[in-house]
Formats: sequence, structure tokens, C-alpha cells
Amino acid sequence: MCSGKKAKKVLRDNLLAILTIAGVVIGIGCGVAIRENHEPEPHHNLIKGIRIPGDLLLRGLHMLVLPLVVTSLIIGIAGNRPGKFNKQAGITFLYYISTTVFAAIIGLLLVSAIDPGKVDVARQASKTHRDPSFNDDKSSVLDVISDMIKNIIPKNMVSMSHMKTKTVYVPGEMPEELAVEGMNMLGIIAVSIAIGVIVMAHKEQCQPFLDFCLAVNTIVNKLTKLILWYSPIGIMFLVMAEYSLSDPGQYAPQIGKYIATVLAGLAAHFFVVLPLILLICTGRNPLTYYRCLLPAMATAFGTASSTVTIPLTMKCTKKAGVSADVVDFVAPVGATVNMDGTALYEAVACLFIAQLSDRQLTNPEIVVTGLTATVAAIGAAGIPSAGLVTLVMVLNTVDLGTEHIALILTVDWFIDRFRTLTNVVGDAVGCAVIERFAGSSKPLANGDADPAEYHELKPKNDDDVENAVGA
Repeated sequence: MCSGKKAKKVLRDNLLAILTIAGVVIGIGCGVAIRENHEPEPHHNLIKGIRIPGDLLLRGLHMLVLPLVVTSLIIGIAGNRPGKFNKQAGITFLYYISTTVFAAIIGLLLVSAIDPGKVDVARQASKTHRDPSFNDDKSSVLDVISDMIKNIIPKNMVSMSHMKTKTVYVPGEMPEELAVEGMNMLGIIAVSIAIGVIVMAHKEQCQPFLDFCLAVNTIVNKLTKLILWYSPIGIMFLVMAEYSLSDPGQYAPQIGKYIATVLAGLAAHFFVVLPLILLICTGRNPLTYYRCLLPAMATAFGTASSTVTIPLTMKCTKKAGVSADVVDFVAPVGATVNMDGTALYEAVACLFIAQLSDRQLTNPEIVVTGLTATVAAIGAAGIPSAGLVTLVMVLNTVDLGTEHIALILTVDWFIDRFRTLTNVVGDAVGCAVIERFAGSSKPLANGDADPAEYHELKPKNDDDVENAVGA
């Protein structure tokens, strides 16, 4: 009887992951069957029809990028008091942003060194999907940097949601600066940060606007959960279409190298970078500290949600000897801002897709990828596979399409657990580091707002998702 209840609980806790795996397996099987029964290749109308449910998934992810990033950044910044936004808050954000940037750099270095997508067969296959305009892009390094700087301050706050500045070369004419189709993520991020800082400084006057952002963020998180529950169906048809056109064996080496690259980067950050930071900055024994975090680690790995793990993260970190007032502020902020594993994953995934598409990114584009992956990770919701939403944003920043994203989706359910584990441990290490340099904060005066107040108000997984992921 007891074992039956345990089996049901395991099934319920991992239902989304199980459905995703089933979708991948069915998609591969059906795709291979379609390819074998349609020689030399299936008719393009058939493939177009198969892709429709998958395209709906991608369109849904695109739809959520703008409101998710804008509201998350505004809430994350505005949720702090200017008077309190000094030593402790400053060190908190400095630590989280620094480690997230460092994680993205690790990912970029590894994916550039390993080249998981650089296989001749993949190049040949990808050329049929690739936008031919990539071959004619003669933009110089200066053009890329110039476009990046100009996009940070958009001409129009409305048009930046669907237009961005790009230097275009026309044969026989001078290069021309045009407004081209595409989301201006750099402008959106810069404007959102500026608004967040202003709202933080004038919170009383801007309270209605902040409440509006909280409401929108709640709605977006609900929509994200709905789309993630639809994702097994969308992934199944995306994989089916992908494998209908190509031999599944040709992608196995690339996928294997991709998984190895991401896991190697996460392992380096988890076993080397974070313990060294803990040891050097606080003098604590990493093994002892990690041992105290084991319950939070297990929950993070099992639920693939840093937000669901917040209560255990706080409990385990306090048990490890970090003062409660530091943990109460730093841990909720970390669940929003500190996404080391997600930044590393998105940096690797972006360059992997570029390699599959035979697209050689310039050095400035790689830098932009790393920076965008960092900010995208900060804007990612702390729920399972939410990094898929912001991955679309990173791809858009360097004009990479989503044709090969199906390959990422087939293994995201697996990698998601490891990157969430890294995110949560990074939160806990941050608590110890910030206590060491900022010390325990004094109790707030009567009437003062708690600096973590708005982070606690930020939408978290409710009962339906908790049941799904075993919170």
C-alpha cells in the first residue's frame, strides 16, 4: 500500500518530465517512420503540417519574452529601498551578477573549444534550413558594436518590441542604417532597468505602476506554466518534423557533445568556482557547507524549480550558520537574480545552434551573446524549463532562427535539473559571502518596508505546479 502511494507520488512529481520524454520518443519514432516511407524525402506540405503544433509552442515562447523580461527586471530592482540599497544590497547584486557573468563565460569558452555543433553532416543538413541572408552579411566589427550601442537607447519605446537598428549593406551602395524586423532586446533591457531604478527611488508615487507590474508578472507566470504543460505536444511534433527530414543518427554526436559541454560547464561552476568563492571569501569548508545543503540540492534536482526550493534553501543555509536576516533578504533575491546554470546553458545553446546553422558569430556577437544570456537568466522565472522562454530572446539578439531549437528541446528536461541545482547552490553560497562582507543588517525601523517584500510578492509556483513538480 505504502509503495503504491510512493509510486503515485513519484509519477505525479515527475509528470511533466515523463510526458516530455514520451513526446521526444514518439516524435523520433514517427519522424523516422515518415522519412522511411517517403523517398527521397517527405513532401514539404506534409512537413509544414506536422510542424504546426510545434510552431504554436515556439510562438507561445516568443509571446512571453517581452512581458516576462520587462516585469521581472522592474520588480527585481524596484523591490529594494534606496536607503537599504547600500552595502548589503549592493554586494548582493554584485555577487549574483558577477557569478552569472562568470558562468556565461565558462559556457562560451567550453562551447567554443569543444565545438559540439561543428560536424560536416550537420552543416550540410542545416544549409537547407538556414536564412540565405547570413551568407551576404558583410557587417564589420565596428558595425556590430555601433548597432549594439544604438539599440541600447531606442528611438521609440513601443517599436523596440518588434524593430531594431541594423547596418545593412546593399551591393554598389554605401552601408545604410535601417530599422529591421526583430525584437530589440538590448533596448528593452536598458529601458526596464532604468524604469526599475526610478520606481525604486520614488516607490510611493510609483506604487500603482509597481502593483501593475506585479499583476502582469503573475499573469505571465501563469501563461508560462500553461505553455510548459503544452510543451510535450509541441516538442513531439517539432522533433517529428526534424527527424522526418534527416537521419536521426547524424544528430546523435552533436547532441551528445552538447550535453557533455553543458554538464562540464555546470560541473566546473558547481565543484570548482563556487567552492573556491566560498573558501576564499568566507574561509568556510565547502564540503561541510555543501553537506548542510543536501536537502535543498535534492529538492532542486527533483523539482527543477529554484522558486519551489526557496523555503528549503533558506532553512538549510540558516542551519549552515548564516544569519537569518541575511538569508531572508538574499535567498529570495537569488531565486530571481542568481541564475548561474541558466546563463551557462543559454550561452552554450546559442553558440551550439549557430554552429549547427554554420553561422560564424563575430567576437562582438559572442560578447553580446554572453551579456544577453546573463540578463536573460536574471529575467527567467524560477519554474521548470522557463529558460526556454529566455533562450528565444538570446537567439533573437544575434539573429539566429529557431529551426534547430527542437534538438535543444529533446534534452532540456534532463539538463534543466542540473542547472537548477547549480542555481540553488549559488544562492546558498551567496548568502555566506554576503554575510562575510556586508554583515547582518540591523532591524528596520517601524514603518520601513522590508527590502525583500516585493521579492516575496513575486509570483511563485502555486498548487498546480507544486503538485506537478513535487514541491
